[in-house]
Amino acid sequence: PVRPLASGPDWRDASLMPTTRPPQTLLETITANIRPQPAIPAVLVLMISGLFAGAAVQAGGSSFAAWALTGGLVVSCGLAVAAGFCSVFPTIAWIGLAGLIFGVNAGRFASHTRAALVAGLVGAGVMTLLQVWRVRTGRFVPTITDQD
Repeated sequence: PVRPLASGPDWRDASLMPTTRPPQTLLETITANIRPQPAIPAVLVLMISGLFAGAAVQAGGSSFAAWALTGGLVVSCGLAVAAGFCSVFPTIAWIGLAGLIFGVNAGRFASHTRAALVAGLVGAGVMTLLQVWRVRTGRFVPTITDQD
């Protein structure tokens, strides 16, 4: 028999796993579906992309800054949509922050950046609706972890 290198709890022991269950009350359902942790990468990339906004406007549509801003919008929205499969918070947060950071100056950006922003807003909105539909129809059941 193979002996473990270090003694400790056996990861195969189911009694050591946290107990999870579906949400039972309205508050638990809301809490289980609005988890902020999955949004962190999308929000971080979106905020870093916002640093390019001023430079992108000044340098013009064919500049590195303009394309970096466009790429950042696409990547951050992709991260929000991917995280949207487990929570509605990432897509809602992306829509809100993108509107706050870029909405007022959207007309000043290059056409490819405006297109990425609009596509991101539409994509995040569709993902939000899709996730709400998945929860309502039972295709996605979030879990609550019971703490002892």
